[in-house]
Amino acid sequence: MNYWDKKLLRKQISKKLKPLKSFAKASSSTGSWVKTIRQALGMTTYDLARRSGMDQAQLSRIEKAEPEGKVTLATMQKIADGLDMKFVYGFVSDDDLERIVYRQAKKLALRRLKRLDTTMALELQELDPEEKKEALSDMIEKILTDSPSDFWEE
Repeated sequence: MNYWDKKLLRKQISKKLKPLKSFAKASSSTGSWVKTIRQALGMTTYDLARRSGMDQAQLSRIEKAEPEGKVTLATMQKIADGLDMKFVYGFVSDDDLERIVYRQAKKLALRRLKRLDTTMALELQELDPEEKKEALSDMIEKILTDSPSDFWEE
């Protein structure tokens, strides 16, 4: 996939994820979603456990483990089935995907520019601040379009 296709894909995904940001923030404060939804539906742990194909003690353990991220996706799917709901999971970024990629390209460009700057200073050919700024901008653009193999290395 070329740079432009990836950029378009990032824009499309960011647009789809934007409405989920507020949901993601709310989800971190609810504790157990399983327990919250079960209680909102007026189900007991016994009811949901039976409907999900497990025993009540197992469901209680799941409700305690869920906020810690210690429940498998398969288990969450079983519970969703018991709730007559769909289980959905995903990743929601605090930032736009394009900005994440740009920041990473800038980090890589700054590392490369630092090495280049050191070499040029040793040869008494150091760039002035305006030249450095232009070189950084050019490097970022080149990194974004070339997608080098070391792009995500720290």
